[in-house]
Amino acid sequence: MHATTPLCKAKVEALADSYFRHLYHRVPVIDRKDLLGKEPSLLVCQSICLIGTLLRHPGIRSPLEDSDEYYCKIKALLFANHEANYHHVLQALCLLVFRNTTPPRALSLDSSYQWLGMAIRLAYQMGLHRESTYSKLENPGSARRIMWSLYAADTLQSACFGRPSGIASSEFDIRLVQLADFELSNIQAELFIEYTKLSIILGRMVDCHNRRSEHSPEDATIILESLQEWISNLPYSLNLYHGTERCPFRRDVYEVHINYFVCIIVFCRLFGQSLTQSTSSAASLLASSCITRLYEEINLRDEINYLMPINNWFLMVGCAPQIHHNATSSGTDQLCVAELHILMDALNYMGLKWPPARTLLGIIERLSTIDSTRPAPFGGTPTTYQDNERVAETGPHRKSSDLLNALFPFPRSLSPRMELIDSNMEDSSEQFAFERLADFGSDELNWIFNQYQSGFIDSLME
Repeated sequence: MHATTPLCKAKVEALADSYFRHLYHRVPVIDRKDLLGKEPSLLVCQSICLIGTLLRHPGIRSPLEDSDEYYCKIKALLFANHEANYHHVLQALCLLVFRNTTPPRALSLDSSYQWLGMAIRLAYQMGLHRESTYSKLENPGSARRIMWSLYAADTLQSACFGRPSGIASSEFDIRLVQLADFELSNIQAELFIEYTKLSIILGRMVDCHNRRSEHSPEDATIILESLQEWISNLPYSLNLYHGTERCPFRRDVYEVHINYFVCIIVFCRLFGQSLTQSTSSAASLLASSCITRLYEEINLRDEINYLMPINNWFLMVGCAPQIHHNATSSGTDQLCVAELHILMDALNYMGLKWPPARTLLGIIERLSTIDSTRPAPFGGTPTTYQDNERVAETGPHRKSSDLLNALFPFPRSLSPRMELIDSNMEDSSEQFAFERLADFGSDELNWIFNQYQSGFIDSLME
């Protein structure tokens, strides 16, 4: 069928409903009004059908196979310059970013990374990185959501794969998205605003880490305080708990909390030296456990199907502290083993739709069996408890229990690891004292993340 053949209206409406119900909170770049009228943009309609098809449950054929027809038509329309409205072109490119079928290290012009780069460069051409542009636009709210969607995707690409950012913070001066920028002021709009705030915090982490020879201990403190402020100022409708009562299940609310816990683990990985090592390890393990319990409930409710490929990386980040603790405890911590299985089950389910998840699952299965007695790299020396005290002197001047309470202001029912908050984290305890291990790089989780990256490269050589 030709790329310019009109689409079935009923199909567009059905697949658009899936987008607005399951993905709008992550990438609110298309509004209902964009699909109305006698002749809505064919490119936008093809794009909404692509993303809606990807959100379907696997059937006789996989959603990826079913989406290929739309993907080919979208490419044909793009490269034939069929769409004269570049706002619609940008909307389509934003949705193409979510079609990710190749391993991140595979060289391909069909990867989400390539579409993201194209979208960012077009947005720059349109001046969407400058606040002064928006007063001249017909639909500034939509354009602002598009630009912040690109910023969030770009930040995650940098954090996941260590790639240079396509959007330079120094050249990006638009104000934060607000409820007034949305077609409807609802929970989905609030969620995207909170995602954007987390992306800004994650972007600061990546930026500070990239210029680690220049940043000061105060930078890490500011980032940590930003995480604490984010969770304490979360809108009432987006909380996991109201008091001690668990709120009704909403996958989109669980997703934004998973993103938050991932940020905590990434902070501990990149800036753990700003805390005592026992506090850093406890925060990582607790965040991992919280991630596990949220994915577990999403899986129990059969809603993993609606998660996008970035969750492969979130699951990997969640597994890292569990793998590390499993190694240090010689596999004797049954809770750790159980939570690793929960995360791996979720990743296995992701693999039904997204092929890179299967590669990642194999890497995690291999890493989870690594013995804790692995040798230190040549020249490595053990980190002592005295080093731990020295680090603490330059870090945030707060008790570990206060710090953990601020990062995890939840009832103990959220995770069986919440009891870590009540432990005396200033002691050099045997249970979570990562400082007793050899130094495996700039941080204690580094070897796991490096194994993840090299595992993907090795998989491409097989």
